[in-house]
Amino acid sequence: MRDCAQADALKDMHIWVSADEVQTADDEYLWADLIGCDVYVAGEEGDGAGERLGTVIALEEYGAQDTLTVRTPQHAEKAGEWLLPFIEDVVRDVDLKSRRIIVVLPEGMDACFTPKS
Repeated sequence: MRDCAQADALKDMHIWVSADEVQTADDEYLWADLIGCDVYVAGEEGDGAGERLGTVIALEEYGAQDTLTVRTPQHAEKAGEWLLPFIEDVVRDVDLKSRRIIVVLPEGMDACFTPKS
């Protein structure tokens, strides 16, 4: 762009960039890379994988933080979806190579679960 008029011509347009061209820091992730990852509740020691919570099916932006939508496995005792804030207090580890996300569910997080039949 050389001037404001050229930039103004792009106003309200969607501009796409190849994911290969996007640089992220070690603690940053592209949403597309998180979708499809399996989500596990942290083990009793607060690390490692315990129970499988489900699979990331979507991400949403709600202003204060991004939110993972996690669908439970088909054979789950309680089928449904979790809406988990993508914040340090909840998301403890993201391993894109193994497609795993480790989370901690603080007290009261059961309010973020929507049962589905």
